[in-house]
Amino acid sequence: MKNYGICNLSAIPVRKSPGSIYEMVTQILFGEIFSVVKHEKKWTKIINEFDNYEGWVNNTQIRLINDKEYNFLSSKKKIYSIDKFGYVLNNKYEKIYLPLGCSINSCEFLETKYIGEKSKKINSSVANTVKLYLNTPYLWGGKTNYGIDCSGFSQQVYKLHGININRDASQQALQGKIVKNKNSSEGDLAFFGESKKSITHVGILLKNKKIIHAYGKIRIDKINNRGILNLETKKITHKLVEIRSY
Repeated sequence: MKNYGICNLSAIPVRKSPGSIYEMVTQILFGEIFSVVKHEKKWTKIINEFDNYEGWVNNTQIRLINDKEYNFLSSKKKIYSIDKFGYVLNNKYEKIYLPLGCSINSCEFLETKYIGEKSKKINSSVANTVKLYLNTPYLWGGKTNYGIDCSGFSQQVYKLHGININRDASQQALQGKIVKNKNSSEGDLAFFGESKKSITHVGILLKNKKIIHAYGKIRIDKINNRGILNLETKKITHKLVEIRSY
């Protein structure tokens, strides 16, 4: 039995339990590799190499690889797709459109060719990167510009800038260092909830006391010492707990 695998589709759901009826907890994107924890007839439990997140994937949506192939792919320098219209051509000259943040360094191994902008050419400003996701609909467990949740958004944006953070907001709040609101900078992460032990939301700070976050969709609102001020309702939607820099 092969102990590793790779995603050769644009994005696949990773579920909490083995079955399509169960909650999608995250996604694996094209080119990402993973370890196999448990292999069943229709489902495989995996650990994503990028963030060590666990879950179940459908066996029809993955390609298993051996130890040597996994180590080779793991050692390659990571290059990500940053083109909203980017795609790969497979050996049948079929197009597979890719979301932002796919690991296109795996293209040669998957016998595909990527057409589009790459992360090595990305603008250094986080403010420009976040706008690629603007108006993306909220999707629990989502990590793409077609559907994304709050922590998937912060993780993907940071990944495109070469910073690896964990998958969930509560996990991200254990990384980096706390900064005071007045000392915060554009690109810092703001965390929300009832207390430090119950972080339920995260967003990325912008200039002029603004924040971009996933709330119905990726949107820009105001932030103050109390929390997020929704620009449409003029009400606080999330209570600020802390701000962290990475």
